[in-house]
Formats: sequence, C-alpha cells, structure tokens
Amino acid sequence: MSIFDSQIMKRIFLSLFFFVGLPLLTCAQKHDYIWISGDDNQTFDTTHGGLLIDFHQNPVKAYYHYRNLNMFVCNASICDTAGNLLFYTNGCAIAGADDNILENGDDLNPGWPHQLHCINYNDGYASGIQSALFLPLPESGNKYVLFHKSYIITNSPVDVITDQLLYSTIDYSDNAGKVAEKNVELLHDTLAFGELLATKHANGKDWWIVTPRRNSNTFYVLKFTKDGIVDTLWQTIGIKPAPAGEGYGQIVFSPDGSKVYRTNPFNPVMVYDFDRETGAFTHFDTISFNYGNQPVIGEIGCAVSPSGQFLYLGCRRLLYQLDLWAPDITASQTTIAEWDGFAAPIPTQFYQMQLGPDCKIYGLAGGDTRYFHVIHYPDEPGLACQVEQRGLPLPTPSGASMPSFPNYRLGPVDNPGLPCSPVVSAGAAPVGAAGVLVYPNPVRTTLKILAGRRCAGPMRLRLFDLAGRPVLERVFDPLEAVTEIDVGELPGGAYFFELKYRGLERQVGKIMLMK
Repeated sequence: MSIFDSQIMKRIFLSLFFFVGLPLLTCAQKHDYIWISGDDNQTFDTTHGGLLIDFHQNPVKAYYHYRNLNMFVCNASICDTAGNLLFYTNGCAIAGADDNILENGDDLNPGWPHQLHCINYNDGYASGIQSALFLPLPESGNKYVLFHKSYIITNSPVDVITDQLLYSTIDYSDNAGKVAEKNVELLHDTLAFGELLATKHANGKDWWIVTPRRNSNTFYVLKFTKDGIVDTLWQTIGIKPAPAGEGYGQIVFSPDGSKVYRTNPFNPVMVYDFDRETGAFTHFDTISFNYGNQPVIGEIGCAVSPSGQFLYLGCRRLLYQLDLWAPDITASQTTIAEWDGFAAPIPTQFYQMQLGPDCKIYGLAGGDTRYFHVIHYPDEPGLACQVEQRGLPLPTPSGASMPSFPNYRLGPVDNPGLPCSPVVSAGAAPVGAAGVLVYPNPVRTTLKILAGRRCAGPMRLRLFDLAGRPVLERVFDPLEAVTEIDVGELPGGAYFFELKYRGLERQVGKIMLMK
C-alpha cells in the first residue's frame, strides 16, 4: 500500500469513527424510534398484552411489555430527540415511559364513548387510525402537545361521528411529565374519522396540522408555532370521497411535505400539492388504480417511499406499488405481494402502513394478529423492493394498533434533509452532514444516491476496499432525482465510500455488496 493510500485510509477510518456518532447530531429528531402496540393486558401473560418496537436495534425488534393501557386503533407516542420514550396514548389517557398515567393525564376525550370503550370495555378509544398525534412545541425543549379527535354515537340511526379536534399540553420538566391543559377544543364540526396528519412549515420549525371534514373535500389547516395554534385555514379542493369509504382509508404527506395522498376504497387516489409556506393546497389530481378482483372491498392503506418516488397501496389481499415519477402513473401499477393465505386465526392481509425511521415501510397485518409486514427497500422498483410478509413478528397480538407519525426530521424547504436513515449496522447509518441518502444497503448491482437540495455543484463518489485501495470513482450532478451507479462488477464484500461536493463538504460511510 502506498503512502498516499495509507493516508486516505487513515482519513476515512477517522471520518467513519466520527460518522458513527454523527447521526445523534445531524439526525437527532428521533421522536418516532419507539412504537407502542398490543392490547388485553389483563391476562398478565404473553398470550396477549402490550408490546414495544425498538428502532434502536438492528434488526428492529419487538418486545413483550406489560402496561395498563390497552392499545386499539387510536395510537400515538413520542420520544425525545435521542429516541427515549416520553409519552404515549390510546385515546383514553396519557402515560409516561414508566407506563404510569401522567398527572392530570386521565379522562381524555370525555363523553359516552370514553365511558364505553375506556371504562366499560377497558379497551382503547375507538376514534380510528390517525386520530391522535404528538408534536413538540416549537422552540421549546420541554413542552409537547397531543392533538386528538373525539367522537359521539348517535342513535337515530346508529352512527359514529367525529365532532371535535382537541389538544392537551404536556409539560416535561425535571424528567417528569404533567398534563398542563387537557381536552381544549380547537374545532367543533363533523370531521373525518381519523385522517389527522401534520408536516413541518417551510421554516423547518413550525407545523401545519391538517384534517378533512367528514365525507368532504374541505380541509382544515392549522398553523402550530411556539405560541400554539395561531391560524386556522379552510379550503375546499378536489373531489368528495365516497361516504361508504369513511374510515377505511389512509392519508399521508410525502416525506418532503409537498404532497398529500388520500385513499378511499371507492375512489381513485386523491393527490394534493401542498405549499409549506402558506399552508394552502395548490393543485389537485387523481391516480386511478385497480383494487383487484377481491370478494370484499375494504380498508386501503398507503405509504410513500423515502425519496417520494413510489406510492404503496395496501388493499387487503394485494399490495401494490405505483411509480409517482412515471409518465403514466396508473400504468405503472405493479402487484408486489399477494396474501399467501396465512391466518392465525385472522388473515394477515395488507392494511395501514407507516414509513419507519430505518427507511423500511411497515404494514399492519390485519386486525389482532402477531405480525407487521415489511417492505425492505421501498425505493426499489417492482419486486426489488422486497416485501416480506409477516417480516416483523410480534410477541403478542397487535390489537389492530399501529402508530402514525409525521416526518419529524423534515427541514426547511431549501434543505429538507432526509426522512429516515437506512441502517448499515447497529449504531451506524449511511447519512451524513451533507444530507445524502446512499441506498440500498446491502446492495447487489446498482447503488443509488439521493442528494439534498443544498448539494449544488458536481459531486464525486469514491469507493475503497477494506485495504484502502480506491476501486471506483464517479462524478455526477447531485440535483438529478436519483443517481444510479453500477457496482455489479465489483467483488462482494464491504466497502467504504467517500462523497465530496464543492471540493469541501464530505460524507463517508460503509456499504455491503452482496453477491
């Protein structure tokens, strides 16, 4: 090895040593690193009960975790910036990391449904998926706000109607949480069942909170700042979803917050362009898709890949991928998985989905089952995305409970950052200060690079083997949507990479080439 190569290798190892700890600084918004699920804890054994999914682990693991609060479809939690669990809710109460209800944290969403589901049935609040979310109060290190929906039950005819959007404020001082305000009304209207979501303001600090009216194409958009809710907008746009699909769809922001995708089993996918500066929807479109030849039309979940290229639709027996960058999105529809018939005893089909902080997409496998499905490489086309049915076994049944999180890591419009960090090994992720995503990892033939918008100018990729010898070099334009680099001719094994742009800013990491 030459002196030149030895110096390069030394610098790379030093950079990599620093880089392993770097995500704690550059990607420290780990508010979604602990997921809560599981119900029916009264048995005091592992046939049922609470569970906890920990994204600090590689691979991700799910643990049995006894708790008093049973989780149902209303499910929200939040960690601190380092990924330590702070609070969670099932819509009935707010509990801390020690599973004790916070001071003044009981009696959320008061009314007859609370009495029925939280007290009489000792279950979670039945306000639907995406009916609660935690957000940190902007520019405050110790205050958090839970936004949550309540509902009423009418008897003529029997119907469930979401009638309020509420908020509750948690003050977390001296490592103890206290609910300072509770059940404060923000909206009183007939609102969509669930369908509560949020994205960062263009400034990267404040938030926009979005929810539709019931069976409506009218949206409320609320601006959330350090001073609380400072503005409430109202906008009607697009088509009305079919009433028969109320509560059976999912609504998500793209990772960069520029689009909203809304599903309903009796409508095409509804797509809204969103202006993060003004909080306004600026354009509406639809994406037609084929639900498939199924005996029953029901739930339809959706998720968007980290780069924003692929939309995934969970349609019970079938899981689809659509290429959002294709000239004809409808024609790009690809069946990437078909339910394999497994049931234990409930069929493990495809429903609600959520992008994880590890850049994989996780899907609820039916109701009270012991599995989440996993899409391992959601930015790969077709079958290369590698769907693993029941890829995350759960120690107890989920209770039809899966959390929904916004993209806490979204930055300002001119530097949005990355929504997640694909894990190379425990404690190390291929994301550096430059805000560049290098994936998939492990890689087989084609390495892909997605750069942040501030990475202007030519970028250079260099690969080194473990002896420090350069084996590949490419110069490319980082402003391209995705840069693809063929590494299929290289021998399998571990490689270090160096990315440099403007001749100044560097990012280093490690990839595995599989043969």
